[in-house]
Amino acid sequence: MASEQQGPVDEEEVEVTDNPDSRYYELRYNGQTAGMLVYETVGARRVLTHTTIKEDHRGRGLSRVLIRFVLEDLAAKGATITNYCPVVDHFIEQHPEYEKLIDPGHPGNWSRARATG
Repeated sequence: MASEQQGPVDEEEVEVTDNPDSRYYELRYNGQTAGMLVYETVGARRVLTHTTIKEDHRGRGLSRVLIRFVLEDLAAKGATITNYCPVVDHFIEQHPEYEKLIDPGHPGNWSRARATG
């Protein structure tokens, strides 16, 4: 039953990989694809478009694990982001240390989220 699988995620069972040819980061949990964060590349900037977690894996904190990995990976690569994903917006609002990754000339929806917040 899916309800029995609900609960905090064991991060040791999570693997996140960047698939640049397909333009997404894939999150695998217990060996199964559980979600992805889709992006476009514009020079050294990543345009984050949407994050999705499969329905049977929701409610376990996987989106936070995925987004944190992606933002850390992009920071390590020296990339900036343009964000159109509301889940990423919410994550950055909760973790303002990642605001520095937002490209000020191309913030995406971030400026609207902050202006109306």
